[in-house]
Amino acid sequence: MSGTYLDLWRAAGRAPQPGRSGSLPAPLDAMNGSGLAGAEHSRILPFLKPEDLLTPTTAGFTGGFEIEKGTLVGGEIHARLRVRATKEIKARGALVLVKGYRIREESRSETHKRGNDTVTENWVEVFATELEAMPLIEVPLPATLAVGDEIDLKILAPAPRLGPPSVHAGELAIVWTMQATWDIPLGGDERVAAIVSVAQHPDIVRSGVMALGPSAMMGEWSTGSGTLNVMPAPPLTPGTTFSVHVRWPDASGGRGARVELYVDIKNAWPMCIASVKMETAALVTGVDVQFEIPADAPPVFDMQNITLRYRIRALVDLPLRPDIAIERNVAIG
Repeated sequence: MSGTYLDLWRAAGRAPQPGRSGSLPAPLDAMNGSGLAGAEHSRILPFLKPEDLLTPTTAGFTGGFEIEKGTLVGGEIHARLRVRATKEIKARGALVLVKGYRIREESRSETHKRGNDTVTENWVEVFATELEAMPLIEVPLPATLAVGDEIDLKILAPAPRLGPPSVHAGELAIVWTMQATWDIPLGGDERVAAIVSVAQHPDIVRSGVMALGPSAMMGEWSTGSGTLNVMPAPPLTPGTTFSVHVRWPDASGGRGARVELYVDIKNAWPMCIASVKMETAALVTGVDVQFEIPADAPPVFDMQNITLRYRIRALVDLPLRPDIAIERNVAIG
């Protein structure tokens, strides 16, 4: 396939919605305003990176966090905080913490009167909810600083124990941050923040702690009268190619058949990543289909009421009737 995973979501386009705006909590507030709202059926989040949303420092500091690459779910975050105060800081307290956010697009609607008419306005808006906050009380962050004072701290912090990992799944994103905050009385808090990329741990995928579907980790899988065998056996890696051998002796009729790869996100419409057309007879005798996994495809996960799975579906296209299909899950990431 050409393009990336996020290109599939960008296909709907991005269009503004006059008079509407969105707002995310600090430090993900860099784009608060009209850039976080869009016209009905348009897309916003697929066009944004987590870094686009981040306000790395408030006015009281220069510098920032340095985050080492390679953080895994259940592992450690290695960071360094190097900042200089640009004004006097007198805080009630100061704290370093790791905080995660769930960011997603939501459809919004409002009905109001316009003259004698009742008008309903529909639009899309980006929202965020906090997933988890992990304070690092052992980090000695000074609450009081004079102009020009510097902080240089090496920080070792636990990564999220079971996740979810950092993902950009189109209309949903999981973003982890490290923040240093100063609680300023009778004034706006001062903050330094950075994005922490937390990758899925392969051992967690294999451990069975996530509900990914009974077939997700199986190479060979039978369902009803059909088989869908994946080679190599899961879990599969984004950016690689895999094959599916489909044999469905009971498949018949229709205008043709397809074998498709889907991503399923909880509370969202399924997204078809790839589709291969064929004659129905090919399913009866058995057919090998190859799929290329986009390099930016998000990993499977099932944590904190957020689920992302992949599904292979073989179907027969029946005119004027619902399609008939067999399917299985497959673990990617």
